[in-house]
Amino acid sequence: MQRIMISLGVLALAAATPAAAGTLTYSDRLQWAALISGLSNFDSGTQAIGTSTNFGVGGLVFTNLQVQGVNIVSIDPLTTLYSLTRANAGAGQSYYNWNSGAILRTDDKTATNTVFARLTFPTPVSAFGFNYGVGGCQTFFTGCTPGAAASITISPSGLTPININTSQGNTMAFWGVVSDTQTFTFADIYINDTNRYIVIDDIVQGSYSVAPPPAETAEPGTLLQIAMGAGLLALARRRLQAQAI
Repeated sequence: MQRIMISLGVLALAAATPAAAGTLTYSDRLQWAALISGLSNFDSGTQAIGTSTNFGVGGLVFTNLQVQGVNIVSIDPLTTLYSLTRANAGAGQSYYNWNSGAILRTDDKTATNTVFARLTFPTPVSAFGFNYGVGGCQTFFTGCTPGAAASITISPSGLTPININTSQGNTMAFWGVVSDTQTFTFADIYINDTNRYIVIDDIVQGSYSVAPPPAETAEPGTLLQIAMGAGLLALARRRLQAQAI
């Protein structure tokens, strides 16, 4: 009986205590951004309409951000190529039109290679995110447009890789993470489907911390929970002491 009362008291106190945020992921850019201070956004840079530029080793560098396109074409011996293309769709380039101007893309995934985009933060950050899509077609044909559903894997430093199936459309989705328990130094975004490539844009980073509790009187319900928990623990303690005499 005493154990039940102690358990009830502990649960009541726990319910009245705010929980730490830990690490949270978001698919809504506005919800994510509302939690962040010191936002820094990289919109892929300037690219003339109808043109593209390829960046090899070293990739593309912005404030506290390096973006690389990685293509591992052989494991034994290890052969790694670096290719990141910035493109801005022209009138006849519907495959590069993501309604966002210039975009960044990796090489194509084939049946024998591994392709991913790597985001590196030289100074670790507690929050980052990016818009993403998947270009190319599993079967090449005339009129192929971007955005058909595909499988990607997001693997940030310190977290278990996350598999996501994108939805069809040429509007990018968003993925973001915040943490008050760790910081991030890099994230790899893999394309899993063949004849496809990763598209990313508007890579954003900033600082996240849990807001301190408000300096005001607790609500009556919270006070009641605390009183109930403390009372149950005290009653259980008195009964245990009485039995010991």
